Amino acid sequence: MSITPPCEISVKEILPAIRSIIATKLVKDRGMPIYRAAILMGVTPAAVANYMNGKRGNLVKDIIENDDEMMEMIDELVKKIGSDENNLSSYYCILCSEGKKVLKRNGMDIPLCIYETSVTH
Repeated sequence: MSITPPCEISVKEILPAIRSIIATKLVKDRGMPIYRAAILMGVTPAAVANYMNGKRGNLVKDIIENDDEMMEMIDELVKKIGSDENNLSSYYCILCSEGKKVLKRNGMDIPLCIYETSVTH
């Protein structure tokens, strides 16, 4: 039995992959300057550049990118970034939870966090 919390796994693997995808969509697809993308994402411009250059978020990125449902959810978030809608950070919890499901379908088993157990029970 591991004492590693599920969120630690998510923060090290799932969220960087999601941020990498979001950074690429904002900067390359929408033409947003890296500095603006960084502000909206709550990270540094260097982090955005690292996400886009493949220096961060690569471990499970391909698995997530190959899941149509997950990519639709990420696309929905990207469309809302920069809008007047508040509370977009809660999307990360939803995307993290869905990302775990995607990884599970691909043979990786990551334990549920408290958020997921409260939503599913």
